[in-house]
Amino acid sequence: MAVNDNDEIHVGLTGPVRSGKTNLFVDFAKCVELNFHGFRQLHNIKIETDRVNRKLLRRYYRNLPEATEGVTDIRFDLELDLPSGDGLQSAGTIDHRQFTIHVRDAPGEAAFPSSDIPGKANPHAEKAKELDEWFSKARGIVLVISALNAGTDKGFEALIDKVEDFFERAGKPEFQKLERVAIAISMFDLLLLRFGNRSRDIATEPEAVLAILHAHMRPAFDIIKDFRPFPSQERDIDLRFIATSSYGFHPQLGCANIDANAEILDPGNSRFPVPLTPDNVRYPYMTADPFIFAALGLDSPFLFTRDEILSGILKERDPVIAAPPAAGPASPVTETSDSTSA
Repeated sequence: MAVNDNDEIHVGLTGPVRSGKTNLFVDFAKCVELNFHGFRQLHNIKIETDRVNRKLLRRYYRNLPEATEGVTDIRFDLELDLPSGDGLQSAGTIDHRQFTIHVRDAPGEAAFPSSDIPGKANPHAEKAKELDEWFSKARGIVLVISALNAGTDKGFEALIDKVEDFFERAGKPEFQKLERVAIAISMFDLLLLRFGNRSRDIATEPEAVLAILHAHMRPAFDIIKDFRPFPSQERDIDLRFIATSSYGFHPQLGCANIDANAEILDPGNSRFPVPLTPDNVRYPYMTADPFIFAALGLDSPFLFTRDEILSGILKERDPVIAAPPAAGPASPVTETSDSTSA
């Protein structure tokens, strides 16, 4: 896929309450630094964030996350080398590129109000207005749904209904720049608890990740088949699904970074499991990918199309632009590495 010509890009972020939006948002930079993303075509990738992101990191890494109360803007300065031309090895040249990605986070109720109480003003109306204004500039949108909800027809139906209402409410002018929508399935680690120390290996194989999502999301297939951003308009929107995890997988043990013995953990209903590592240390998995795809349109074998989710079959990818990761996990590397660990 071609990278956008403009180097300053807005990305929209939304999803229901408690879906893990802010976790994804906060862990964007660390995912890039740990190199646990699916873009093997990115070389010498570096990322810097503004002060707001650093404050959020400190807060989120010391405590279990709380619901977002206000509207937050974060700037991500992304610097990387990309294969030039058509991306084939014969081209042999690399372009150094710099992008500034702007993302806005807001309470889930701002985009998806739970209910309208007659005679009572919507407390999130002003935040919703700010969010709508932001989406008018968005090149891509990241929608977040927890893996728990993605595995039920009602959970996914609620998301899709609200998203379609959101698009329809905003109308054409607000979304005239939109090209891509990424559905980030958060808390993917909860689906791998039963695999124990094999979890990290499984999470680095696109075919295995797709097979798990295909089986888990089967109850929602009819909903997914019918979902079209801008259902009443002729728009060519690139829709992708990707599994993500803010806590990730323990780099030495290989298991999901979740304390399976924690008293509050209920894998069937837990929104915020307890990290296995002390001090809430995280190893974010694919949390950068939905934002990079939404902003730049870059492909990876972990960004699944609708047909791939429904069929469970991974389509053939370009051997350079979207090559699958090497078998087995690699240790986290520095931000200047030229290969991914995912």
